[in-house]
Amino acid sequence: MELDQIIKGCRKNDRKCQERLYGQFYNYAMTIARRYGGNEETAQEMVNDAFFKAFTKIDQYSGQLPFRQWLRRIVINTAIDRYRSTINQAGTTSLEVWHEQEDLSGIEEQLTYEQIVALLDRLPPAYRAVFNLAVVDGYSHEEVATYLGISIGASKSNLSRARQHLKNMLSNDFEFSKHI
Repeated sequence: MELDQIIKGCRKNDRKCQERLYGQFYNYAMTIARRYGGNEETAQEMVNDAFFKAFTKIDQYSGQLPFRQWLRRIVINTAIDRYRSTINQAGTTSLEVWHEQEDLSGIEEQLTYEQIVALLDRLPPAYRAVFNLAVVDGYSHEEVATYLGISIGASKSNLSRARQHLKNMLSNDFEFSKHI
């Protein structure tokens, strides 16, 4: 069955078409949600929420964009909504004194996808959200600030701190592996 036929079926609330769409795009949606979620369970909840939104708003899909991009936007917005709802519940992150780390050029080329996601998981939620939106998904600081309800300065600051956290984690992990 072609994607257009599946979407038409979803517009008619055909459960089999919804299952096919879910199965066809689950891994794609999970990849996006995993970067934002912080763990597998949270990412799974985001994916399920995103597909629920997609199924209930499938009539708004005009076909001008590829479906994949439309779904991507829904998954990212679902992640942002989740971040906003948990921001008040999250504890504050203590600010650390940053110091320059040794040059880590080339290390990122040796990391697997799972290792990169694990590093992102270790970032505080605010840093992770800004890093994903700005670096991975390519949004401007103005867009990030609007999506997350923060100032542009906070977006820039959180991105800088996220990068520093990642450098520190890479340096610590790299140092550990050099001594083994």
